[in-house]
Amino acid sequence: MLDSAFKARNLTAAINTMRPVKTPVLDAVFARKSRQDGDLFGWDVKFSARRLLPNIRVEAPATVRDKVGAKFVTCSAPRFAEKRFISAASLNSARAFGSEFEKATIEQKVAENQFDMRGDVDRTREFMAVKALQGQVVDEAGTVLVDYGFAAGQKPVLEGEAVWTHANSDPIGNIRAWKKLIADSMDGVDGFLAFCGGSAMTALLKNASVRALLGYQKGAAIAEAGQVTRLAGLGDIQEYFGTYKNSAGATQQLFPEDVFCLVGLSADHGAELYAPIVDLKAAGGVGNALPAEVFFSKSWEEEEPSGRWVKAEARPLPILYRPDCVVWADVL
Repeated sequence: MLDSAFKARNLTAAINTMRPVKTPVLDAVFARKSRQDGDLFGWDVKFSARRLLPNIRVEAPATVRDKVGAKFVTCSAPRFAEKRFISAASLNSARAFGSEFEKATIEQKVAENQFDMRGDVDRTREFMAVKALQGQVVDEAGTVLVDYGFAAGQKPVLEGEAVWTHANSDPIGNIRAWKKLIADSMDGVDGFLAFCGGSAMTALLKNASVRALLGYQKGAAIAEAGQVTRLAGLGDIQEYFGTYKNSAGATQQLFPEDVFCLVGLSADHGAELYAPIVDLKAAGGVGNALPAEVFFSKSWEEEEPSGRWVKAEARPLPILYRPDCVVWADVL
C-alpha cells in the first residue's frame, strides 16, 4: 500500500488537484490550457485586418485574399522544478513530541511538501500572468521571455485632473474609452473584466460620479467585498490581493497599487501553454505517450541517510494570442 501511494501517477494526480494559492489572473485570463509537443513554444500573435468582403457575381469564383495578419512568436519553455528530502530522523523527532494519535507519517509529509511546492509554482505562474498583461512575459529574475510590443494607447498614464484621485476625474469615461479601444482593434469580444490595484480601487470607489452611479450603500458593500459588478458595462472589476518575496526576502505586490487593467475576453485571447516533462516516469514526457497534465510529481527512497525525496515540476507559460485585448493603465 505504501509503495502504491508513492507511484508517480498517483503523486501527479494528487498535486494537480491541489490549490494552495489564489491565481485570479491566471484563472480568468489564461484558463485555457494547451499542451505543446516539445521544449520550443510557438504561436501566432493575431491582428485582425477588419475588412469587408466585396459583392461578387454568382458565377464568379471566390476571391483570394491574404489571411488575417499574424506574427509567429517562439519561446523556450520555462522549467520550474523543486525537490525536498524528508529524513527518517525528522519523522522520528516529530513522533517523539506527538501523541499516539497525532504521529507524523511519511505520506503526510510528502503531501505537505507537495502542497508547498505547488504553491511556489502557482505563485510564479500568477506572477508571469500579471506580467503578460503588462506587455512582457518576465520570469522571477527579470528576464524577458516574450515582448508583445504594446502600443502606447494600451499603457496610458493619467496626469493632472485625469488621475482618479482628482475631483474632476472621470473613471467611467476612461473605462468606456478603453473598452472602445479594445473592441475597435479586436474581433469577437465576448465580454470585459478588470483587475484593480488597492489604491486604484480606493480612488475609484471615492469618485463622486462612481458613487452616484453605484449608490452609497452599494458602494460601501463593494468596498468590503473588493469587487465592483456592472460598472460601465463591465462584468467585474476585481481588487487584486497577493504578494510574493523577492530574492532579497522583501515582500512585493503581485499587482501594482496604482494600476487599472482592462481585458477583453474572446475565444482566442490567450492561453497557458505547457511543455512535456523530461522524465521517464512522467505521463506524456520523454518515452511515454500517455496524456500529460500541467504538474508532475514523483518520489524515491534514499538509503543513507535514510529518507525519501519528493519532487514537483511544471513547464507552463501564460501567453496572449491577442495582445490587443489588454489596456494596462496607471490611473494615479
